[in-house]
Amino acid sequence: MSISLLAACAGQGAGGTGDAGTGSGSGVGDGASGNASGSASTTNLTGNAMEVLAKLDEDLKQTGIEMPMTLPPTAVNPDMSQNDIGLSDTDFAGLVESAASSLAAIGTFAHQIVIIQAKDANAAVKVKDLISGPGGYDAQKWICVWPEKVIAVESGAYVLLAAANANVVDAAVEAFRAEAGNIGTVVTFFEHDSSNDNPVGGGEPIALG
Repeated sequence: MSISLLAACAGQGAGGTGDAGTGSGSGVGDGASGNASGSASTTNLTGNAMEVLAKLDEDLKQTGIEMPMTLPPTAVNPDMSQNDIGLSDTDFAGLVESAASSLAAIGTFAHQIVIIQAKDANAAVKVKDLISGPGGYDAQKWICVWPEKVIAVESGAYVLLAAANANVVDAAVEAFRAEAGNIGTVVTFFEHDSSNDNPVGGGEPIALG
């Protein structure tokens, strides 16, 4: 059954450029300025990435928004950071204090929410630009499915990376804003219209840049 699904998906093409790095640092801002390097240097957030993500996950569930079942948040390690969050191991070591990721429990749902605790606010802006830019986060790493929307935004030393259905991403941004008190420009660097999907995927995802 799995082999058949993979074979069916092989001809569906991921669309766009097929690489997460297609988004550029300029991105498409949902904030006031539209500048990918727009920053919020102060924040109410405290704790490591795992603690911030756990609270964000709890806040999202409290909204009652429909989401796939997720795995418990897990720490992101430098040797897996390129695949997990779109940062090379070198950039991870130089810019990041801690990072944590929450994925859908079933791989047929393109859903991932990440909190990255950078070394400081300047490092957070660099992290946001790297994961949303060329060679950054791979929004097309799932088989046959794509998130509707992928964003990156920072607050102080923390960065939110959200890849999921558009309403979930928007709710995650608002929950992050509520906890942080102040956030930078939201950069949307990938979008996919799931209404065009056929039963085994399809549709043309768009990497923005």
